[in-house]
Order: sequence, then C-alpha cells, then structure tokens
Amino acid sequence: MSRALLALPFAALLVTTPSATVLELTTFDHILVPAQVSAQNQDWCRDAGRNGDRETFCEVRELKDSGAARLEILDNSNGSISVTGSSRRDISVQARVMTSAETEADARALAKEVSVTLENGRVRSTGPNNERRRSWWVSYRAEVPSAFDLALDTSNGSVTVTGVRGRIDAESSNGSLRLTDLGGRVNARSSNGSVHVSLSGTQWDGEGLTVVTSNGSARLDIPEKYNARLTAGTNNGSLNLDIPVTVQGQISKRLETTLGSGGAPIEVRTSNGSLRIGRR
Repeated sequence: MSRALLALPFAALLVTTPSATVLELTTFDHILVPAQVSAQNQDWCRDAGRNGDRETFCEVRELKDSGAARLEILDNSNGSISVTGSSRRDISVQARVMTSAETEADARALAKEVSVTLENGRVRSTGPNNERRRSWWVSYRAEVPSAFDLALDTSNGSVTVTGVRGRIDAESSNGSLRLTDLGGRVNARSSNGSVHVSLSGTQWDGEGLTVVTSNGSARLDIPEKYNARLTAGTNNGSLNLDIPVTVQGQISKRLETTLGSGGAPIEVRTSNGSLRIGRR
C-alpha cells in the first residue's frame, strides 16, 4: 500500500486479489481508520488525536453480551470509559483500539495483537507490552439497562456514567469523573482529576452517593426542591455555594446540611481543589 496515497486527507485505497482483500483505510491527520466504520465512530477515532510523531491506527470493535447483571471494565491502563443506561436488556460495548508505532504497517499489525473480550459482563483487553515507540490503549463506550451494576476502573482516562441505577463503583487514577442522573449505591473516586455530579428528580433513589477526588475541582448540581442529607467539603480550596442552604455555625470549607425534608446521604469531597454547589 502506497504511503503517498494514505497521506492524503480522507484518502482511501482498496486492493483485492484472488486470495485476499486488503482492508480499506481512511486517513484523518495521520490516524488510520478502517473505512467501513460508521461516521460516528470515525469521529470518535479522530477525536483521539495523534501520539507525537508516530503513526496511529484506530479501530472500533462492537461487543454484546446478554444475561449478565453487572458490567465490569477493570484495570484499564489507558483510555476513557463511558456508560449510559437505556431501555435495552443486554450489554452493548464499543471498544476503540488505538495503536501507535513507527510506521503505518507496524501500527496496523499491532492492532491485530490486541484482544478485547466481553464475557459474563466482564470486559478485558490484552496485548503485547507497551514500548517507548510502540504502544496500544483502549477506550470504551457502553450501553446497559437502566437498572444495572457497574464496576469501572481506568488508570489514565475519564469515567462518565449517565442514567444508571445500581451498585456503581467507579475509579480513575488520572482522569475526570462525570456522573449524571444516577441512583442506587454509588462510590466514585479520582486520584488526579475533576469530578462533576448532576442530580435529578426530588430525591436520591437508593442508598446514597459518595464521590471523592484527591487532586482536582469538584462540582455538584442540585435541582430545586431536592431532599437529601448533604455533606460537601474541601481541604485546600474554596467552597462556593450558588444555592440557599440552612446551616448552624460558620461555613468554612466543610458543609453538612439537610436539604428539604432530608433523605439519602449525598457526599462530594475534594482534598486539593475548589468545590462549587449550584442549581441544575
């Protein structure tokens, strides 16, 4: 395959022989993408960006599983995780496999060495050890039933969960957390990254929510007439309140109060960063 042809923006080449078909590729700013993937997935690949001066290959794989009551994406070394609740009854996962190498051929070949599986609700990715000039990583987008348990963990990347009620454990070592319209029992933590929590309805549906970040800002958006037992604070940073609350004593960097008639505990804390509580 000609390097000159692949270097052209949106260029594509299809070569067939009696014994084999060479995969058609599209190039987005030196990111090689199989041309048969949807426009939405092509945009997802393009958003990933380049990896320095190396050639980068992107491939989106579709996985489905039925019968599981929990989705696990654990020990993800690099890459983001996004999960959305829906009316579906099974698990649908899109895995964006990114590879980076010295040449286009090496990047494509490396992708073939990366395996992504979904079995009994457990997502696993395996491949060769990353090297200085040759590496791979996987990001995930998943749809699950709106009532579902989740266990999510990534080392370098964001975690986003929307519209799911269940037992949810989420953690990112270096990345942001965004949690919207959740319920159940939720525990989420980021070691280095911001957190943003958006509540919905008039009260928490479930046991409660605890979200903590060690180094990063925190934001909590609360609807009007919400009922909860709220705990929020920061050790080193400002506490900003954009909603009226009733407290006894002086507000410094920690707030404990009852919203409305009270309810399940909602706790959002940061060790090093500002905390803002506002209306949704």
